Amino acid sequence: MRASFVTRIAEHLLVLETETDSAFVEEFICQKYGAVPLTEPLSNEADIVVHIREGYGAPFEDYDVEVTVTGKTTVYKRTDYLIEADADYRNVNIFVHDDFALKHAMVNLYSAYITQKMWGLLIHSSCLLEQDRAYLFAGHSGAGKSTVVQLSQPRPVLSDEATIVKISEEEIVIYNSPFRSDTDLPDIPGTYPLTAIQILRQSLDNRRHRMGGMEGIQQVLQRIFYWAHDPEETKKVFRMCKLLAERVPVYELFFQKNDTFWEEIS
Repeated sequence: MRASFVTRIAEHLLVLETETDSAFVEEFICQKYGAVPLTEPLSNEADIVVHIREGYGAPFEDYDVEVTVTGKTTVYKRTDYLIEADADYRNVNIFVHDDFALKHAMVNLYSAYITQKMWGLLIHSSCLLEQDRAYLFAGHSGAGKSTVVQLSQPRPVLSDEATIVKISEEEIVIYNSPFRSDTDLPDIPGTYPLTAIQILRQSLDNRRHRMGGMEGIQQVLQRIFYWAHDPEETKKVFRMCKLLAERVPVYELFFQKNDTFWEEIS
């Protein structure tokens, strides 16, 4: 069965065309991205038109993504999903095995889109609001991104897995992210200035120190959702990381597993 939906992620309007035999795709995009049925043609106005089909590949095996560029088409291939994007990432086909594959394919697509446009970055991190200012928390797997979210309640959660960061000469701001693992998508409209980036280290005490310029850039680079396939695209990522680390302080945060670490931050 075919159906059309529309949603907005940050500043970008997405039309999602589904062609599936089961309901999981439609349920997923409505629940996770706040998509609603399309009542009038919007394809000409959309930033991205995505055609989603199920029945691809096999269950998830690992996170390795193979990227190939043929002519004006870029293909991202993983065991459980396949993405075919045109040169400007405006028209995209996504083939998925299940909802887990669809979740990761959408992260892949959106990250590739905003990188290609040099609009911003999708960073593997959590991000919270404190007095209308955004604070980003990143680190290696198990460092405490989810723990920080839990300990920071009732502060609003802008992201718990993938933070949307708009980067320009004028401002570095955060949008509410639908790319989540453990929290539901809240209604948090608008943008919020990114005040600090914390690289997490669990500790017996709370302390933080500011990282130097290149160290900060490297720490941010390691957390970008990006699959290298073109030297020019990689340069875009590095330039945006450099601008981000120059405009927003990057700290190493040693924290106890309680909410007292906020005394070091705000």
